[in-house]
Amino acid sequence: MIAGPRSLDLPFIGLMMAFVVLLTSCTSGPINLIGLGEGKLSKIDTRGLKSHTIFLATTRRRSSEPYEFFSGERTNQLGLGNVTVTIPASHKIGQIEQPTKGHSDPEKHFTIRSPELYPNADDFVQGLELALAEKPEGGREVLIFVHGYNTNFSAAVLRVSQFVHDTGFKGVPLLFSWASRGKTIDYVYDINSALQARFYLEELALRLSAIDVEAFTIVAHSMGNLVTLEAMTALARRKEVRDSNRLKAVILAAPDVDFDLFVEQLDDLKGIKDRFYVLVSKDDKALTLSKRIAGGVARVGAADPRRLAALGLKVVDLSTIDDPSNANHSKFADSPAIVQLIGKGLNQGPSLSASGETSTGIPTIGGNVLRSIVRIPGNIASGGGGSVVTVGN
Repeated sequence: MIAGPRSLDLPFIGLMMAFVVLLTSCTSGPINLIGLGEGKLSKIDTRGLKSHTIFLATTRRRSSEPYEFFSGERTNQLGLGNVTVTIPASHKIGQIEQPTKGHSDPEKHFTIRSPELYPNADDFVQGLELALAEKPEGGREVLIFVHGYNTNFSAAVLRVSQFVHDTGFKGVPLLFSWASRGKTIDYVYDINSALQARFYLEELALRLSAIDVEAFTIVAHSMGNLVTLEAMTALARRKEVRDSNRLKAVILAAPDVDFDLFVEQLDDLKGIKDRFYVLVSKDDKALTLSKRIAGGVARVGAADPRRLAALGLKVVDLSTIDDPSNANHSKFADSPAIVQLIGKGLNQGPSLSASGETSTGIPTIGGNVLRSIVRIPGNIASGGGGSVVTVGN
């Protein structure tokens, strides 16, 4: 006898309710931030404000809301532009200062302003090259940032701006923003948006491969790792990007990616996996629930660090870093110690290592100690051994 459809699957409903409640703490934030505060900005002394120009490539549809710029719906062409984000002088590392209500005050909050769209890809590339040309030698680098699930456009812009500011990155930041709706209930929609966006990230990569730049760094968070790894795998299989020497690092923060899929992807990326840094945390509540929804298969960002290192990867274990603000899912940017550790890696060389030593000879960063470095023998023919760096409070 074939069972009919269940009218009520209580365990599944309970799981989804828990998922929504948990990720509400990781809320995407208000959408209407573009340009708000612009008028006040022109009336105050801006000498205390820092600003960053963020280049944009997006698969989002233009929004009908005047201050949203881009919505959470998909489009079949790559939108290209830039915005300027101001950072208040009172900014604290690891935080994104926003108003609880009303408009942004540039003296107290991050402010997104001066949105600009490029009419075509050639103009976008030209604008990017001009920005790079203004940088001194050694600083002509592009950081490609790919955000995660449950992130609206404004939240993505604010996050990359905070990350760039707090790491002290000296090059040109480029946000690749795929069409996340920024709603906890739209997890499946976001997965499909991520898969759709991979083709456009491939297109962007091919265009960027032709520009005059010293180095590229990729930073992906959460579900943004799925977009990134799928695009990189496709490019590797097609062998269309031959010059990988300019790829400085690929930082995979809390990857919401199926472990089995990840292993398959690495097989195509074995030639560059020595530049991968995987940031994991076993107390990541968001990935624990994502694993349950995905049929119990481990998510890379909450997998056993030794298991990942055995694939020949550099793994940074953040499990003992305190981050009560965001379900332990965004430690790479929310933790002052970690975002500064990443900044040292971005600005001083290709490895995420700390400078300076304690009297005991143990390297320190931001009051934290790199507590252990464990070498793991590689167990795949083409790759060397990996490592696990455990960072603790």
